[in-house]
Amino acid sequence: MSLPIKTERSKRAHVSQFLGMIHVALMVTSSLPLFAQDIHFSQFFNAPQALGPGTIGGFDGDYRFNGIYRQQWRAVSIPYRTFAFGADAANAAGIKGLGLGAWLYNDRAGDSRLNQFHFSFGSSWTQHFGAEKEHALTGGAQFGITSITLDPSALTFDSQYNGFYFDPDLGTGEQFARSSMVHPDLHLGGVYRYHPEARTELQLGVGLFNLTHPAIGFLGGPGVPLDQRTTVHAKAQFPIATKLDLLPMFQYMTQGTFNELDLGANLRYILLDRYGLNRALQFGAHYRAADAGYLYAGVEYDDWTFGLSYDINTSDLVPASRNRGAIEFTAIRILRKHPAIPVRFKACPTQI
Repeated sequence: MSLPIKTERSKRAHVSQFLGMIHVALMVTSSLPLFAQDIHFSQFFNAPQALGPGTIGGFDGDYRFNGIYRQQWRAVSIPYRTFAFGADAANAAGIKGLGLGAWLYNDRAGDSRLNQFHFSFGSSWTQHFGAEKEHALTGGAQFGITSITLDPSALTFDSQYNGFYFDPDLGTGEQFARSSMVHPDLHLGGVYRYHPEARTELQLGVGLFNLTHPAIGFLGGPGVPLDQRTTVHAKAQFPIATKLDLLPMFQYMTQGTFNELDLGANLRYILLDRYGLNRALQFGAHYRAADAGYLYAGVEYDDWTFGLSYDINTSDLVPASRNRGAIEFTAIRILRKHPAIPVRFKACPTQI
């Protein structure tokens, strides 16, 4: 991802794999500012709570569960792996408008095995308005804990080169004051939705992350405050044919002096939509500016949604990546207390 965070200091540490150096530079450093990645997903449209707490409870149903698995940079380094899981409820505890949700993810990166685990719990409030209640405005907040750990024994440094070859028995010349840290997180967000018809919808949202500005650093001394991250997104759906919908969308994120833009669209082909049954296929193309393009394929089967995407790397890393980026899987399940009962047989008339 292209949302870097400035590191604490630098010591010209060379990680054995190029990407491992980039990712661990959040904690280790050299004589020039280096950068590390923040969490992100290509299928942001299938990761609602990653967009911000304003998405909590914003769905048609009672309970929603979503899972994500992402693997990237297998062609370059030890693969980076990210797993995430979210659950939220609409009209929680029978209170109309109240949303409750939990969100967690675990991200492990490269040779250093830099591991980030996050868990947060949030709530939201939704107010509907309009003649048909077709408008909705949601505000939400999340509070969580993030744990970061690092394995410095897996890294290599200049001082371990003896003039002829790398010698792992030589000292690294580095002193890590600690290999783990825990810090609190506070996030806020808001979402506006317009849903006049079953196949027509507009959603606009903003998320504010890292409001506690936690200090990050493994080398001792004062850490560097983590910059606030702001996310803005928009997505829409509208019919363009009897069985075909267009779903354009974009996401823009900024953190410190860095930013990221994702934009693209999916086509949704309806296989079945009647008697409470909903079957559809989705295909899409997306672009993350100066980083990658990616293709998406999805399946809707009643209250299940499955997604698969593959990133095609277009950044300066192409000589090493050979255009191979990340593969990502998503699954969403919505539960309803009173599910629609499909009519599979024609009822008999009351009178013959």
